[in-house]
Amino acid sequence: MIADAARALAPVAAAWLCAGIAACMTARTRQNAREDRDALAAGRAREAALADIARRLAGAARESVDAVRDEIARGVGLVAPAADGVLLFEEHDGALRCSAAFGSRFAYFAGSLIALDDSGALAARALGAGHRVTLEDDGVRKPHPTDIAAVGVPLVLDGGRTCVMIAAAQTPLDAEAVERIVALADQASPAYLIALEREHDRRRAEYDGLTGLLTPRAFRARLVALIERARFVPTTRVALLFIDTDRFKHWNDAYGHAAGDTLLRELARLLRGTAAYEADLVARNGGDEFCVVFTETDKATAIERAELARARIAALDSRALRPVGTATAVRITASIGVAAFPADASNATELLERADAAMYHAKESGRDGVAYCTGDGGFARLRTEERV
Repeated sequence: MIADAARALAPVAAAWLCAGIAACMTARTRQNAREDRDALAAGRAREAALADIARRLAGAARESVDAVRDEIARGVGLVAPAADGVLLFEEHDGALRCSAAFGSRFAYFAGSLIALDDSGALAARALGAGHRVTLEDDGVRKPHPTDIAAVGVPLVLDGGRTCVMIAAAQTPLDAEAVERIVALADQASPAYLIALEREHDRRRAEYDGLTGLLTPRAFRARLVALIERARFVPTTRVALLFIDTDRFKHWNDAYGHAAGDTLLRELARLLRGTAAYEADLVARNGGDEFCVVFTETDKATAIERAELARARIAALDSRALRPVGTATAVRITASIGVAAFPADASNATELLERADAAMYHAKESGRDGVAYCTGDGGFARLRTEERV
């Protein structure tokens, strides 16, 4: 009887078993399909992210090199979230200099140098290899002692310019993350190159080719911006020196224009040395005229520094600047005018005009001197006994 019952239940059990197997297979098929859909969605998301990064890099290239660097760091965070540090190295004077460092662990890297022949350094190894290098390669050091994973990828630039991107993490980077970082470097290369070229063109427009000082146009634009910012900070002190070289025409006539260029470069070097703060401005106003803006400097101190500049110009050893064997000696001095904001002017244009007028007062009252604006709207020449 029991056997008969077992025989009767056998088809039912077989049916349940088949149903269970079918359910498992269906569930597995659904799971596989879900995983495929998730993988497809993730792949599409990565493609969309890379496309968005490419668009943002193209836009950043029109702004500045710093904007491109920011987008590279942002992009690494998107394509490889585990990477918590991004470094960019550029070749300067026979070494790799860290031009940008992102991530709290790497802040101190900015400005650091790596020898090009340091085969243990990830950046130098990647540049020498011409392709990606990871910590798994023999003899490669960790960029940071706490790194678990890091990849260095050279950016493909032209004209002999080189750049290496490093992405580092305190957790492992899987193969797909490394591939995405490499793809990001490929996208960043043209944007980085465009930004570098635009920066070079901008510098050519902003800096005088002979002296390396700001051009008149760039100087005025920066001065306007400086004064406009100063309006919102009542304690801001700005002083402008307008400098005209005395007897420069006599120098050119006696020694030639090449010697004149040599003199202008030497004057530019001397005046550049008067700048004390990063925001100070030094410009060639045209010909043998120069302008210097002192920030965070009161008027009295600016007059003292103008006198020091005058004395140094007067003390120049002209023998080193003029052609060998010339007997005629032309003594070079300078007439300097000083005006301050807001004491002497209410805007950048007035400040320039007042300093220029003070310079002419110094020139007309004997040259080789410093003159400044007075409270009554006139000008006064720094007396001999007041000189530093």
